[in-house]
Parts: sequence; structure tokens; C-alpha cells
Amino acid sequence: MEKDTRDKLIEAGEKLFSAKGLAGVSIRELSQEAGANSALISYHFGGKESLYSAILEKQFSPIGILLDSVSGTKASPTEKIIKYAQGVARVHGKMPFFTKFLMGEIISPSRFFEPLLQKYIHRVYGFLTNTIREGIDCGEFRKDMDVNAAALALVGMLNFYFISRPISRRFVPDGTVQGENFVVQAVEIFLSGVKECGDK
Repeated sequence: MEKDTRDKLIEAGEKLFSAKGLAGVSIRELSQEAGANSALISYHFGGKESLYSAILEKQFSPIGILLDSVSGTKASPTEKIIKYAQGVARVHGKMPFFTKFLMGEIISPSRFFEPLLQKYIHRVYGFLTNTIREGIDCGEFRKDMDVNAAALALVGMLNFYFISRPISRRFVPDGTVQGENFVVQAVEIFLSGVKECGDK
């Protein structure tokens, strides 16, 4: 079945905005990439910026879904972190432009960055710090740990592979480190550092 114009505009926007950012893409480029009349951008989205906002929401909404599913479980803190890490790998795998949009917004934030930060990134940070505190309180994780530093370290470890992938492909032989495999190992390394002594 042929994609409708709205989907074509989103696909075109994902490709162009992820490469050039919001300011670097013209309405003409978007319409040419989508094979659609430029007036249809306003018709479907209300303009270029609203199209960009819709694309950001599409890119980041799987993070919200992941947080809802992991937070709603009765799992232990360790299990929650593992489930979250596996989910992060899946999001990166299913959303090939996610990393570019994230990095683009961090390096050169648009007016949509702050709402995005509030809606998704603050939730990730809150989930991780709460889960780590829960692990400390129940004796699963070390009590001498800085919760904020631990949360930031985990976010960095989980996302580093995907951010550095264009470079790491040049020095990691034969693609031996794959996304999900990396995330599994990264979270194992993280957990071995935060576990209380004697905890397996």
C-alpha cells in the first residue's frame, strides 16, 4: 500500500532534519524529498517547525513507552536497570535517526528542546535515580555511591556506543560489538560497580 503524504513528509523530514537540523532545511527541500506539494506541509502540520516537532515526538515517544513499561513492573532495581538498558538498545535499533536528533538538539537546541527535555530526558533521569536509590535502600546497591553520578554514568555507557558508532566501526574488528550485545555488557559492567559487596 502506498504511503500517504503525511507519512512521506515525516520520512523526508527525518532524513533531512537529522542531517541538517531544523534551520538547515527548507520547505522546498522537504517537499522535493517527499515528492509532495510544499503547501501540504502547512496542510498536514501547520508549517516546517510543526513538522519538526512531530518528528521529534515520534523519535522520543518510544522512551516514554519504555519508561512506563519498566516503571510499572514489580521487578528488583537490578532487573529494572537491565530491562531499561535492553529497551534503550531496541529504541536505537528501531529508530535509526534517534541519535542524530538527540545529538543535534544537545549541540544546537531548537525551541523544542526544553519541552523535550522535560517530557522525556528528565523522566529518564528521574527513573534512574529513583531506581538506584531503591537499590541502595533495599541493600542491593552500595550505600557509598553518589546516585546522580551513577545515573549519569549509566546513561553515558548505554548511549556511547550509538553516538560513537560511526567512529567505532573503524577500529572494532568485524562488527564484533553490536548494539544489544554492547548494552548487555555495559550494564553488566555498571552493575558490577554498584552492587553491594557479596551481592551476586
